[in-house]
Amino acid sequence: MTETIFTVASILIAIVTFIWGVRSYQNQMNAQLFLEFTKRFEEVMQSFPKNAWPNRLDIKGTPPPKSKALSLSVLRYLNLCSEEFYLCKKGWLRQDIWQIWENELVRTLQTPLFIREWKELCREFESYPKFKEYVDTKQKAVEA
Repeated sequence: MTETIFTVASILIAIVTFIWGVRSYQNQMNAQLFLEFTKRFEEVMQSFPKNAWPNRLDIKGTPPPKSKALSLSVLRYLNLCSEEFYLCKKGWLRQDIWQIWENELVRTLQTPLFIREWKELCREFESYPKFKEYVDTKQKAVEA
């Protein structure tokens, strides 16, 4: 009887330890993803032409003149967001982290600058139709 109790207790401890290890690993991976994507976000934001910086979140303003540098910066931002979107949809990124990023993303996508740029850049996302549809949906919400 004592051996059975010891065996059951050992199995329960092993299961709890395993579950704790998996959760700890997931938390560490999400922290690493958060730090990496935050760093990449900063790099993308630094690539924006200085005259376009204030317009990035200006929901009612007039976007700055078109330029290749501006379009490239917007594309870099959209690529970063599509990667975050993918990680979330795959379940590799915690929902609470995605929620922080998504609020910023939606606000940015709905600015005149990003609406204008998306009309040209959307072709770059033909290979990822779910993200393309996501952006289209978020931008249509502001037009309605």
